[in-house]
Amino acid sequence: MLRVRGTLPLAAALLVAGGAALLFGYSSTLNPIDALLGRGAIVAVPDVEGRALPRARAELDEAGLGIEERSAFSLSVPRGRVIQQDPAPGRRVRQGEVVEVVVSRGANRVEMPDAVGRPLAEVRRPLEDAGVPFEVVEVPSEEVPEGVVVAQDPDPGVMVTGEDEVRFDVSTGPRLRPVPEVIGLSLDAAAFKLGDAGLAPGEVSFVEHDAVPAGAVVATDPPIGTDLERDAPVDLVLSAGRPQVPVPSVTGSTAGRASDRLEALGFLVSTSHRLLAEGAAGVGAVLEQQPAAGEPLRPGEVVRIVVGREPPAPPTTTTTTTAPPPPAQPGGPTPPPNPPPGPGGGP
Repeated sequence: MLRVRGTLPLAAALLVAGGAALLFGYSSTLNPIDALLGRGAIVAVPDVEGRALPRARAELDEAGLGIEERSAFSLSVPRGRVIQQDPAPGRRVRQGEVVEVVVSRGANRVEMPDAVGRPLAEVRRPLEDAGVPFEVVEVPSEEVPEGVVVAQDPDPGVMVTGEDEVRFDVSTGPRLRPVPEVIGLSLDAAAFKLGDAGLAPGEVSFVEHDAVPAGAVVATDPPIGTDLERDAPVDLVLSAGRPQVPVPSVTGSTAGRASDRLEALGFLVSTSHRLLAEGAAGVGAVLEQQPAAGEPLRPGEVVRIVVGREPPAPPTTTTTTTAPPPPAQPGGPTPPPNPPPGPGGGP
């Protein structure tokens, strides 16, 4: 016996879909399966190229299609009309899909500014807004400051478009740049000053120096004032601080002599104390030092010493005894109080 499973339900579904198409008026391009699955009809993309944007929107909406807009300059298509579209006209797509259109911003025509003698930053904005590209040629000038236009092509007042060649000659300042004064500056400050002078920081090296603080510029190569081409590198020599000095041995010296000796070498001295037993040796003398003798240390760094101290003396107690006054006699006068003891304990 031949069994056909699923055929009857499928036929019923197609019959329902066909009835739905007739009932709700679907176009002939919407087949029953599309109606059953809720998919849009197949339509041809309208030709909206050259149309004004409002009409293009209406035609695409009538076809059941969405629209995505972007703009561009055009010498041939008037402002506000569609230059091109994607998908192309006539292509068959489902309703609900989006058509991208490019709308004309009109011809990118702009009047050439009178740029000579003005900074390029002041005159470039109108050209950029109009989409007109331009070439910038850097030329050295002993008279015109850096960044200022020295020549232009075309002349001021000429109308130009994105298809025209536009050029500005811009001064880079004098061809030769003197190395500026940077001695004593930090590396960052020296690099900024070199860049401001039209030069570039080169290699960095270090050298010990007695007078210049660590991290500051000691010298340049080439020397200060040397004329160099624009963007030429300038090497910087930085101070590594004062030369290291071996720490002397001050153990056993008195605290005063140890401090004098260390300070004479440029070290800072930090003193602490250690209590010793009564009668122990080392009171007032240096018991320990850090760093140890012979270790290298830069002047201005700290040497710590520990000095022996004797224990404090125990506190003394003084006792004073005062005799009570004699008892008073009945009916007699009251005896005077005892006078205070005189020197040596006598009256």
